[in-house]
Amino acid sequence: MANKWAAVAVSRDGVKIALRAKRALADQAVTVFTLPKYVAADAEAIPGRLTDFWGTLMADYDVLLCVMASGIVVRGIAPHLTHKADDPAVLVMDSGGRFVISLLSGHLGGANAAAVMLAKRLSATPVITTGTDVKGSMAVDVLAEKLGCELVDFSGAKDVTAAILDDAPVAIVDEAGLDFAGIALPGNLFVARPGDILPAHQIRISEKAACTWEAEITGVQLIPKTIVCGVGCRRNTPGTLIIEKLEALCAEHGVHPRAIGTLATIGLKAEEAGIRAAAEHCHGAVRIVKDEMIRLVQNRFDGSDFVEKTTGLRCVSEPAGYAASGFGDCIAPVVKGDGVTLSLWRLRRSDPADLK
Repeated sequence: MANKWAAVAVSRDGVKIALRAKRALADQAVTVFTLPKYVAADAEAIPGRLTDFWGTLMADYDVLLCVMASGIVVRGIAPHLTHKADDPAVLVMDSGGRFVISLLSGHLGGANAAAVMLAKRLSATPVITTGTDVKGSMAVDVLAEKLGCELVDFSGAKDVTAAILDDAPVAIVDEAGLDFAGIALPGNLFVARPGDILPAHQIRISEKAACTWEAEITGVQLIPKTIVCGVGCRRNTPGTLIIEKLEALCAEHGVHPRAIGTLATIGLKAEEAGIRAAAEHCHGAVRIVKDEMIRLVQNRFDGSDFVEKTTGLRCVSEPAGYAASGFGDCIAPVVKGDGVTLSLWRLRRSDPADLK
């Protein structure tokens, strides 16, 4: 999917570089901004003062390409920084087009990858300063991204990444059975096997609501997106209500809400804003299960004449979750209340082709 880029320049030469970058990034959505006196074809004027425009840029774009001195950028973005998980990627280029500097959000925001890509397309030199990249190692947040996991403990991630950089042994305890094929781990980072003696630094891949560590262990949890939530609701049910009930169900069964990768429902509910809000809250996706599939499996579960009269199906939450999980294991059977039905399922690793 194309990222939304803003290329910002404050000189005539800078505008030329920004427009070159726009042409080189034809597969991305790039808007070029500059001062009114330098506006040219395919470039827009910065509305008002640049000082006041930084907040809009930081909030509305995935990647900022700033063709100007890095000091201007640092002072401009500083008041608008929130968290490394939320800040956009920020790149800086000189007006001669020689260097592409990854300034902010190198890993989670993708600035390092964006800098390398753009530099290659412009025959420039990428400048990457994150320690693990310089050393050819791997940070915890990069591992999380490669595995499709969620990372919420950034303090723990920093400590374990420091251990990786220091060449200390770090064990990955994989409780989710994820596929590490194609992931090149540094020599001191290894996937633990049953019976291994674990070192003092650990990465635990777990869907649990919380991981606990012995006093001598420095650890961080990665949350796999291995849970499917089957969901049904009355029309126009607020997202806040669905989220509240979903979090309560997860807490009851010791599951981290961020482990939910999919909210599964039926076509009749495809446009329910509340379901989509709940999926966004969990950093998951909405999956629509076809009525034909629901009918194939609904007899496994308790149905309702009222639901059938309303939807044409005997039940929604359980058959939708069961089908979308690839016929996985049930973690939490359906709970009902206030017009919301929810069930939790563990994703079966080999998803049947007819469900794709």
